[in-house]
Amino acid sequence: MDSIRLWSMVQSGSIVELCLEYLRHAGLQILPAWQDEFGHPKGKALGLINSAQMIGGLAGLPFTPFCSDWFGRRATLFVGSVLMLAGVGLQSSASTVRWFVGARVLIGAGLTFGTNAAPLLITELAYPTQRGKLTSLYNSMWYFGSIIAAWTCFGAFNGAAHSMWSWRIPTLVQALGPLLQVCLIWFIPESPRWLIYTGREGRAARVLSRFHANGFDERDPLVVFEMAQIRHALKMEKETSKSTSFSALFSTPGNRKRMRLIIAIAMFSQWSGNGLVSYYINLVLEGVGITSTSTKAAINGGLQVWNLTAALTGAFLIDKFGRRTLFIISNTGMLINFSVWTLTTALFNTLHMAAAAKATVPFIFLFYLFYDIAYTPLLVVYTLEILPYAIRAKGFAIMASSLQ
Repeated sequence: MDSIRLWSMVQSGSIVELCLEYLRHAGLQILPAWQDEFGHPKGKALGLINSAQMIGGLAGLPFTPFCSDWFGRRATLFVGSVLMLAGVGLQSSASTVRWFVGARVLIGAGLTFGTNAAPLLITELAYPTQRGKLTSLYNSMWYFGSIIAAWTCFGAFNGAAHSMWSWRIPTLVQALGPLLQVCLIWFIPESPRWLIYTGREGRAARVLSRFHANGFDERDPLVVFEMAQIRHALKMEKETSKSTSFSALFSTPGNRKRMRLIIAIAMFSQWSGNGLVSYYINLVLEGVGITSTSTKAAINGGLQVWNLTAALTGAFLIDKFGRRTLFIISNTGMLINFSVWTLTTALFNTLHMAAAAKATVPFIFLFYLFYDIAYTPLLVVYTLEILPYAIRAKGFAIMASSLQ
């Protein structure tokens, strides 16, 4: 079980890399050297730069679930990591907006492969009693990447504020996640559920006996039970769903309800307002009178540490309070805090009240506390828990597309 926890952390490199791409890019916009290098992009140019990763993700999205189902979770994770490494190489050497955008598109495509396969592999490898926590910890590791991104930008600015390396070094740091995965993917076991689905039951039994049983006994009662349970579940799914294409996601009333829930929570997570800081923290802080680059970078870094703590707390509470309760607490808290956040910003902009500006920052932190205790850990785990195996990769891809 300790090995499974270790491999889960390795596979979490995909979500760490995803966050590095999102948050590092937001952090780069604070750096004067990046602004000078690309001509202080605004309007359409800034929007294209910010959306380039999403464009790449949407381009790769139709292919990722088929790759996961046909070639396995490990192979898909490897392909995604190689694409990300290539994109990081291009981005770190970019000298024009077009070059930078193209590199982000390639990174986005690689991220789509990685973030489709990694959570599937984690949830299908995890020990039954730890499955919920390990899968929720996967998405919570987003903020581990955000801490690296934010504080790398902060350190680079303080060390070489006007050098091109103040933004190129944070960009190169992105290579750590996919590089780790490329090197260690060879030692990670394949999903036993995928192995059984493709007729390789002997290998599946060996994986389960190694990581779920006491020793390597394939006749261990837990291994025998899990093998029978997976066989039965796959048989039932094949009998109720003759198709494994995207159309199967909406072919039965049960699947249609699952997809309504999945798309709804994905859209709610994006409509919540968290994207304001994820993409435009520079503009948000300037909107309340915080113009010092060092102060903005420090606030960004502190916020990511706070977010990681809140997300990990939520991950360990999902089995105690349940998924639905955490969603209700989260949505109620975000509604109240975002309303006050909007009010304090408006008071500063219209009446120039310094007290309102100072109050905005704590409310940003409180808003993210409520967001992180539910949406960060539960977005992935809830989706995977309600999807049957035959449509799991494709349903998860639809959830990912709804986040774009």
